[in-house]
Amino acid sequence: MNLGYPLGAASQALPSLHPGERLLWAAYGRTLNYDVRGLDPWGVPKKSVLGKIGSGAANFAGDMVGAALGGGDDSGASNPPSPQVVVLGEQGGIAHAAVRELSTSGSLSRLWALTSTRLLVLEKVVPPETPSKKSFMSKAIGFGKEIAAIMTTKTYGENAEGVPIARHEMVARAGIPRGSIAGFAVAEHGKKRRPCLRASFVDGSGMDFLFDCDDPRQFAWLHSVTVS
Repeated sequence: MNLGYPLGAASQALPSLHPGERLLWAAYGRTLNYDVRGLDPWGVPKKSVLGKIGSGAANFAGDMVGAALGGGDDSGASNPPSPQVVVLGEQGGIAHAAVRELSTSGSLSRLWALTSTRLLVLEKVVPPETPSKKSFMSKAIGFGKEIAAIMTTKTYGENAEGVPIARHEMVARAGIPRGSIAGFAVAEHGKKRRPCLRASFVDGSGMDFLFDCDDPRQFAWLHSVTVS
């Protein structure tokens, strides 16, 4: 159990549902990657070979040197972290269009929820910072108290010892109506054949939900509740 995790995904998702909407499952999934033609794993358009040639021999040589020193697309430094959700299909497809405004590495509180009416992506509301009107002395005193509290209280991510895990105010950042979803299946993702739940949309695009789990039985259970 990771004590730094936020409130359970289902408990956090329920307040965001519409009246009469039924929650089927919810899970946290921070890292989003793409397996979309013409995009790299972060959703950025890939450089074409013709583009490199057209940029001049000097730039092309620089690219080759960078790759040799470990700065190319296949280097360990630029490989993305293991994703929890992978977008499949073509640029502009249902899957890509729904989430392309999301950062590929969201907060720990980003969650994905399937309901009776839609597939939903929720993220914690981050309130805007307000300028402080406190004097320098009061700020210094407050800072000292915060340091003292930190030294005497165990913290786990955003959670603190002895303090109930709070429910975050969430906002819907993306959604796909159930009418656009063709179906779900337990599948295997990538060369490592990791088990996942695959959502297929009516235009042929899709999403693989991996959720940091390698047990096919968990995805079989997840599939069973999507069709209940």
